[in-house]
Amino acid sequence: MKFSRIAVAFTLLCALALPCAAQGVKFKVLHNFGGTGDGATPYGPLIIDSKGNLYGTTLNGGTCSGDSYGCGTVFELSLRSNIWDEKVLYEFTGGNAGSSPWGGLVLGTSGALYGTLNGNSNATGGVFELTRSAGKWTDTILYTPGTALADGPGIVLDKLGNIYGEIGTGKYSLGAIGELSPGSSGWTYTDLYDFCATYCPDGWHPVAPPIWDNSGNLWGTTFYGGITQSPCALPNGCGVVYEMTPNGDGIWTYNVIHQFASSSTDGQGSYGGLVMDSTGNFYGTTLLGGAYNEGTVFKFSNVGDTWQETILYDFPNCLQGCVAEGTLAMDTAGNLYGTAGGGRNSCAGYACGVIFKLAPQTNGTWKYSVLYNFSETSGGVEPFWGVILDSKGNLYGVTSNFGKYNAGTAFELTP
Repeated sequence: MKFSRIAVAFTLLCALALPCAAQGVKFKVLHNFGGTGDGATPYGPLIIDSKGNLYGTTLNGGTCSGDSYGCGTVFELSLRSNIWDEKVLYEFTGGNAGSSPWGGLVLGTSGALYGTLNGNSNATGGVFELTRSAGKWTDTILYTPGTALADGPGIVLDKLGNIYGEIGTGKYSLGAIGELSPGSSGWTYTDLYDFCATYCPDGWHPVAPPIWDNSGNLWGTTFYGGITQSPCALPNGCGVVYEMTPNGDGIWTYNVIHQFASSSTDGQGSYGGLVMDSTGNFYGTTLLGGAYNEGTVFKFSNVGDTWQETILYDFPNCLQGCVAEGTLAMDTAGNLYGTAGGGRNSCAGYACGVIFKLAPQTNGTWKYSVLYNFSETSGGVEPFWGVILDSKGNLYGVTSNFGKYNAGTAFELTP
């Protein structure tokens, strides 16, 4: 695969027993992946439609020739008579039909689902579209990146149905921000920005799709590139925050807003995307760095036409969560919700993961609390991909390991 998640081993000295869920919080497993004919290993955040149905991808599972793990699936979770029912909408079959979906899906205005494929040595990566007719879903590969195996993970749509994200190999074979536009003769690819060659100071390798701001600009993060020297501890650079601005003539300008590891207490390596509040501030997380080198939650605000970073939280203790992963979710009160590693240290030698909340306080500080601690016996482990919110404030997400069949779970958390 083009990208494999960095494995972070935790050696925790304290054996303190932590409660599974915070007081008053209800946790529920909606589905255990890995049963007969089912997908396995959820590998992207969930999305929710206007009716409250959930959609996601699994990297493995399903049936496909030539791959003992399966080529992956797209699934739907629907609430019927107070029971969540999982349905596999599509099983990828490998070869030119694609393999190994990863990252989140996007729901188009016509009801089509769009996503990205990691692929493998025997199967196509790229961007796909699933359309439904007479109750059957059909897969169309919209774009394949040529010599590279993968696009994504994940993409974003504009109001006209154009697709944006890490699409294409780029001039230096380190990926590109690309656009796919629909037309009468199919989809047209446009390379908007090429991530540069060795140790790119402008960043490279986003692990989540960009998001739109209120002015039609794209904002995102990269995991690598940027600063490569101390205090950066990652071998290929500690990543950046970037903005893509359309010039009005089909050309986009790429701007570096911030290079992580800019100080000894700055975050390093953002393993998730950004979320924007109603006033245009951006929030995200880093895997490492910060005051304790266990990761951070950060905010970017525009102050006098200059973007200023504020560290909202430094993870100080892995028993309470650390090395944050996935994109944050924000509720209407401005509270932030996310997922991180750490927590229980009983998961076969690595920590199980937590769901956390950051609540803004009247004095300008933020209050951190752990809402749920995962374990092998209660809901799966490794909640890599963050959480999403429904209109009632319930949180939904997936784990990529353990559960009933050791293939991950989908869960609901009611704060």
